[in-house]
Amino acid sequence: MAILSAHIQFIPLSNEAPMAAVDSAIALIQTVGLTYEVGPFGTSVEGEASAIQELVHNLLKSTISKEFLLNVQYHVGTDKLSNADKVAKFR
Repeated sequence: MAILSAHIQFIPLSNEAPMAAVDSAIALIQTVGLTYEVGPFGTSVEGEASAIQELVHNLLKSTISKEFLLNVQYHVGTDKLSNADKVAKFR
C-alpha cells in the first residue's frame, strides 16, 4: 500500500463562472474517498497512490471547464510526514 500526498490546483481559464468550476472540481475530489483539505489556493489530498493518480486522470478528462490549468504537486517518499503532521504546529 503506497500512501501519497498531493496538492491539486484546478484553474479554469475559459469559463463564465470560474468559482462554480472550482467548486465542481472540489466536488469531484470529495467523491473519491481520499483524506482532503480545501485551501484558498488548492486542495491537499492524501491516500493510496493509485486513487490519487485516478483522481488526477479524472480531472484531466473532465468537462468542468473548456480550458483549464491543473497543477499537481506530489510528496513522494517512505519517511514523509502526513499532511496533518505538516501543519499541526500551526493549528
